[in-house]
Amino acid sequence: MPNWKLTIAYDGTEYHGWQVQPQQRTVQGELNDVLEKLFGKRIKTVGASRTDAGVHATGQVVSVKLPRKYETIELHRRMNLMLPDTIAVHKIEEAADDFSARYSARGKRYEYRITFEKNPHKRNTALWLMRRPDLDFLQRLSELISGEHNFTGFAKLQSVPEHPMCTIYNAQWLPTGNGTVFVIEGNRFLHTMVRSIVGAMLDCERGRFSTEQFAEMLESGKRKYEHKVANAKGLWLVEVFY
Repeated sequence: MPNWKLTIAYDGTEYHGWQVQPQQRTVQGELNDVLEKLFGKRIKTVGASRTDAGVHATGQVVSVKLPRKYETIELHRRMNLMLPDTIAVHKIEEAADDFSARYSARGKRYEYRITFEKNPHKRNTALWLMRRPDLDFLQRLSELISGEHNFTGFAKLQSVPEHPMCTIYNAQWLPTGNGTVFVIEGNRFLHTMVRSIVGAMLDCERGRFSTEQFAEMLESGKRKYEHKVANAKGLWLVEVFY
């Protein structure tokens, strides 16, 4: 069967993450249900990123093998009509037989979005901070994480892989009107790594530990100082690189 590459977006507020889980509503589960209705059998999909509960995406990538039952335009139309309003298929294209949304990926771009105003329209899509942090200070911290590091100190310890080294190509804090966004690009990310980095940076900016202690965790690969993990609602998977 032909191999297809789907680019999808979703509001993760109502979902228990991307990956199918028993007795839980997930983005992958909704997608699989629609494909089963369209093709009359259970379809296996592979996502580029296993985003957590409450995390959003504008550029999640999915690989799936599908029979040629529909023209591409018709399949695209039917899927968007059948999927809930919180999930949209942006693009469908045929891919090489060996393409895998997960294993062919060379890197990903995430954004963590923060607003400085109480905005009901952003209550599920950005973290609201009542106090404006020092963006210059946060930017100096972001420069420390560029390059290859052991990010175990900024990950969910129960799910750290055997090889925890990650390479960060770009990390920066950018002003966005009445808010800010933390942009980070890397070859791979550990579980909760981006949210942990954001939480640790904000704690460091608040004076809960020093820049030197932040750097120490980064260099040692150990969580020597406890820090918050930023709320999932501010995290967005923006793009996957191949």
